[in-house]
This record gives sequence, structure tokens and C-alpha cells, in this order.
Amino acid sequence: MSKTEKKQKKSTAVLFWKLFTVGVVSIVLLMFTISWGLFGKLPTFDELENPKFFLASEIITSDGKTLGNFYKENRINVEYEELSPHLVQGLIATEDERFHNHSGIDFRGLVRAIAFAGTNGGASTISQQLAKMLFHSRDQNKFKAVLQKLKEWIIASRLERSYTKNEIITMYYNQFDFINQAVGIRQASYVYFHKKSIDLTIAESAVLIGMFKNPSFFNPNTHPERALKRRNVVLFQMMRNKYIQKKEFDSLKTLPLALNFQVVRHNQGRATYFREMLKKQIQDILHEKTMFGGYQHTNNEGEPYNLYKDGLKIYTTIDSRLQNYAENAVAEHLGKTLQNQFDTDIKNNKYNPYNTTYSKEQFNAAIEREIKKTKRYRVLKGKQCGNCGRGANVIAKKKLESEEVFFCNYCEHTQVVKTQTEIETVFRTPHPTKIFSWSGNKKVNISPIDSIKYMKGILHAGFLSMQPSTGYIRAWVGGIDKRYFSYDHVSQSKRQVGSTIKPILYSLAINDGVINPCDEIPNLPYKIEKGKFGLMEDWQPNYSPKFTGMLNYKYGLANSMNNVAVHIMGKISPEALETQCKKMGITSPLNPTASLCLGTSDISLIEMVGAYGVFANEGIWNEPIFLLRIEDKYGNPIYTAEQKISRALSEETAYIMLDMMKGVVDGVYNESRGKKSGTSQRIRWKYGIKAPIAGKTGTTQNSTDGWFIGITPDLVSGAWVGAEDASIHFNSGSLGQGANMALPIWGLYMKSVYQDKTIQLSIEDFTPPNPQVKKNLECKKEGDDPFS
Repeated sequence: MSKTEKKQKKSTAVLFWKLFTVGVVSIVLLMFTISWGLFGKLPTFDELENPKFFLASEIITSDGKTLGNFYKENRINVEYEELSPHLVQGLIATEDERFHNHSGIDFRGLVRAIAFAGTNGGASTISQQLAKMLFHSRDQNKFKAVLQKLKEWIIASRLERSYTKNEIITMYYNQFDFINQAVGIRQASYVYFHKKSIDLTIAESAVLIGMFKNPSFFNPNTHPERALKRRNVVLFQMMRNKYIQKKEFDSLKTLPLALNFQVVRHNQGRATYFREMLKKQIQDILHEKTMFGGYQHTNNEGEPYNLYKDGLKIYTTIDSRLQNYAENAVAEHLGKTLQNQFDTDIKNNKYNPYNTTYSKEQFNAAIEREIKKTKRYRVLKGKQCGNCGRGANVIAKKKLESEEVFFCNYCEHTQVVKTQTEIETVFRTPHPTKIFSWSGNKKVNISPIDSIKYMKGILHAGFLSMQPSTGYIRAWVGGIDKRYFSYDHVSQSKRQVGSTIKPILYSLAINDGVINPCDEIPNLPYKIEKGKFGLMEDWQPNYSPKFTGMLNYKYGLANSMNNVAVHIMGKISPEALETQCKKMGITSPLNPTASLCLGTSDISLIEMVGAYGVFANEGIWNEPIFLLRIEDKYGNPIYTAEQKISRALSEETAYIMLDMMKGVVDGVYNESRGKKSGTSQRIRWKYGIKAPIAGKTGTTQNSTDGWFIGITPDLVSGAWVGAEDASIHFNSGSLGQGANMALPIWGLYMKSVYQDKTIQLSIEDFTPPNPQVKKNLECKKEGDDPFS
């Protein structure tokens, strides 16, 4: 090589190193200027310590289960210890092989990516990907995209200095959006495999890790073949990095995806009605103001806590096992038995599903009312936006050529307003529609009018189970399907309670010393005469005695005899009964007339179950509650429930009523009839429950409402069943009574509860306050106990 060539080579080398040095210095200076914020603000150290993202609030049951979440993003964070080791190994093997050997930037990977133009793997580390997820979205401008990449390097380096490697992996899994309402690994594990993240297998972990490349493209629910191939790539990487052996890889790659996909929607899953009522109560609590005008409970920004993004822990009294049994009992009784009985019973009604007394005019008026309630009608009429759903307050009507249209000022949607004739045509024209059925959603070709008739004929139910010693609600079933029927039949709905009010009537008379359970009266029609209680005329309900002779009050309650209730009402007063109801927690307006003794007032199920709790709790009323406390995401208490408690009856009277209501289930002997009878004896022979039970059925006029409230030492549980409209009911009195409509829900529920040995309900009898009280209840000629 000549001197000239050597000189040129040396000159080239010097130039290269000068350019290299200038390039490195330029990059370093650029990085410094970026870190100083000259190209846009970077997150502060505090922001790195506390990245701002939405956290779902979690509803926790009394037995430690997650009942559901309130969220804008369905995210609940996990700790590193809650991650399956396969998740950690698979993530490192697939996304960042040298994760433990760099400080946020993998320069070796960077050189490789530049040399091979990204075809032999990328250079983005887990820390860089986390930085991108936490603070940035990719800019389309190339220069800005480069700047953003450099910012991610800086943020990644800061993350590495601020957190341990385990914490970075945990943050990565908590932040990633796995789509399908699953943000973070905890929710993804549930949505895709219905299990905890710690319990994921190697193959399951690989499926979720595979989604990091592109969650929509590798969505295992909609693209199973792609997801399977991507899973096997992750498994190969795990083998390549010696986390699994080749033999294990060969076995795992042949496995199916084995998804157990869970749809996440607010109006689906368990306890949907309960969650809605819980949400309303929490919102009221969080927005409660002090006497000075500020909020009672505020977050770090001084604002009221946000239920959908502040990651609150909501501790409830609900027991997940009892909730499951309650929902199953409602579905089994209505879905398998009662709805079929009802459909058969009314199939020949002229204006089905309405009762046989309905005229054509009444039927047409009823259907017209239902049509006007629908969203379809309001949209066609120009009273609601068909796009965003907002009402008339954002709609402006105007004439456009020959048509009338409305314009939504909110979403700028324009729609033609239909004439009445056009609307009638729409409602009579069949089209594909999803309707409710007990066998699952049905898609049928049906007109809106026929759909209305069908849905009106569906029977509804409410069920509530409460621990009487505490007032804690253990199960809440507000209806049959919240997707179709939003009204809650535990707390919102108020219906006539029928004979379930009679134990309150009896307890008042016994507490005041007006009657004794074993006292006998003739079985005759009784009336309250004109002038008494302000009556304008004699009041005597229709009653035809089934036998003549004497009966005691125990027998009168056991067989729900109206004449006995009227007789007792004549000895007290409607106002006194109203007062006693209020003492026992009933807050609904009552009509203090003579007929109150037969349950003609509208009362909610939660009020009635709370009142019956007095009998099982030695005369003490505990306010029924379902929310115990709320904590922030750090575990600091925000709210703790305060419960109202008061005495409503003497301890002796409470026990006497339990004994009398045991006769409803076990039967009470009557000498004139020579046998025992009670309205709820089927609990014993049909459901085989041998534990001590006190209870009462209720049936309202025309079999419109069916009730049963049952008491055991540990649980007070009540069921209501009926149609949405009072004009829709059974024709048959035997089918429409509370013992057939509501009691079976209680029987199925309690049978399951007693069979579950993890719940450990007591089978001991109710405890009398003293031996003499029990002795006084031993009426003569009680007959033999058929269960002894």
C-alpha cells in the first residue's frame, strides 16, 4: 500500500470517528435538551411514581369474592406475587430477552435492529414499551415520531431508576389493554380464561403474551387461528430462552386454545340489579356535601372520588354463594315451572296476556300506552334522537321540503319525523328482534306490537335474603334479566303485600295483650261496623267458612284466614297497625283503613324482609344494609356504614310470632277438622327441609301478587312474584296463590343453602326468652307432630 493510500485511509478513519463523535455528542445533547423539556414537557418523577390511568372500582362480597366492577377502563391492578411465573418468563422471552441486563435501553438490540433494518427483531425494551403505554401515542410526523422515541428512551431510563425490574413487569401487565373490556392482566385472565392471573398455565399465559404484538389482530376470541399460531411463537421463544424444554414445547404447541371467554357488560353477570342499586348509593355518598358546601369525601385533587376511575374497594354484605343460589332458584322456578303454568292458564284469554275481564277498548288503550313508552316510538315521533339517545331538549324540529325532520344539537344527527299512520305501519311490520326467553336470548321475526304483548306476559320476581341478627343483606335478586327489564323488584317496586302483613297485625295485638295465641273464637264471618274507624258503612270481606266450630289464633294465622284478621283489627285500629309497621322499618305510605289488615297497601320487598327480621332478632329492628365500607386504592377508609337499630317488639312477642309462623309451615291442629293444616306445608314434603322454619304466604286480590317470607334462625328471606301489570295474572286461584307463585323460590334457595356445607347454617330451633313463654304456647289438643 502506497503512502498516499495509507494517508487516504487514515484520513477516512479520522473522518469516520469525527463524524461518529459528532453524532454521539449530538444525540447526547439532543437527549439532554429533550430531558430539559425543550421539545415538550416530560413526566416528572412524581408522575412516574404515580402514573395517571383509570382504575376500576371493585365490588367485594362478604366471602372475599369479586362480584363486579365499576369502570371506564375495566382495570384492577395486581401485585407481582399475583402473576403466574409463566407470565413473567414468557414476557421476557418474547419481548425483551436481555431485560435483566440493561437499564431501559438495549444498545445491543438497537445495533442489531439498525443493521438488519428491524427484520431480525426490534430494539424496544419492556421499559420503553411501558413508557409508550403510560405517556404517549405514536405521532404520524416522522420527525416528531423520532423525538417521541427518544423521549421514550429517557422515560424508560427514569423508570428503571425509579422501579425494580419486578415492579416494571407488574406495571406493564397492569397497563396493557387486552381489549374486550379487559385492561390489565387481572381482568384479561378473567375475561379469556375465567381464572386468576396466578393460576394461568403456560399455554394460557402464552396466549395473552401473544396479544402484546397486536391485541385486535391476535384476539383469541375472534381470530383463534391467528392467536394459536402467535401462542406457539411465544412458546418457541420460551424454549429458545430455556424456560421450557423442547419436549414440553412439542407437547404444548398441540394444545387447543381452550378459552373460557366471559362477556363483560354492566347489565350481565351476577347481581346486576344489586350492582345498580349499590352504584346509586355510592354515588350519593361520594357526592355528599358538608354543611360548608364542600364534598364530604375528596381525592388528592380535592374532587369527589370517581367511581369509574379511582380504583375504590367496595365491601358489601352479599355472600357470593347465597347470591348464586338465589338467582338459580328464581330462574329454576319461573323458567322451568311457573311461566309454563301461566302461559297455559291464560292461553284462551281473548286479549292475552290481559285478564278475562278486559274489554277491547281497555286492551287497545293498554297497548297504545306501551307503544308510547318505547324508544322506537319516541324516535319516530321526533321526541328522542335515534343516534345518541338524548331527549327532546336537544332536538330542533324543522320543515325540509315536504318532510318534517328533527336535528339533534348534540350529535348533529338528522332524522325524518314519521306521521301517525307511518308509525302504526312500523309497529305492525315484523322484523328481526331479540326478545327475552328463559332458554336464552331469542332472535325472532316479530312486529313491535306482538313483541310488546309477548314481553307483557312474562312473569317477574324479586328475592331478598338477610341475616336478621345484623341486618346484612346476603342475596339480592331484583328481577329476571336486567338487559330487558330494568325495574328492581326488591327496593323500587311496591306491590300490595296481602296476607304477609298479618304477622305484624298479630304481633301488635299480642304485644298489647289484646289476644293470646291459644284463645279460641268461632269460625264466623266478622265485620267492622259503620262508624268505627271512620267507616261510612259496615266493612266485611267476602268469606265463606270451610267448617263450623271453634279455632284458635294460631290456626287462624297458619291458614291465613281473613275473618280472623278482621276480628283482630276490630280490637285494635288501623292507625295502631300503621304505627307498628313503621316501628318495624316500613317507610312506604300506608292507608290507615280497616282493609290494611289484609295487606292492601303497597310495600317493597326489602321493607317486608326487614320487618320480618324483627321476629328472628328478639324484637330488635336492624336496618337492612348492603354496603359496609369504601376504601381508596391505597386501602384508606373513605366511608363506613352507620346502621339504624331500634326495638319494635318485646322479646317474648317476637318469639311467640315465630312459634305461630312455624304453624304456617308445620300446620296447626284443629279439633273441628281433626287434622293439622297450614298454607306452607309443601316446604316440608316437596323440598325436604327439616330445619326450624317460620313463614307466611301472601296472595293479593285476583292472584295479582304472590308472596312468601320465610324465617330460619340465621336467615330471613322473601320472594315476590307477579306480572308487570296488575291486570295480568293467573285465572286459577290455586296457581296464583303465594304458595305456588313465590314459596318455591324460597324452598329451592334454602334447599341449596342447607346442602352447601361451607355455609354452615344452624339447624337448631329458635331460642325462647324463657321456658314459660314456650309452655304458654302449648295449646290443648295440638295433635301429633308428623315429623317426630
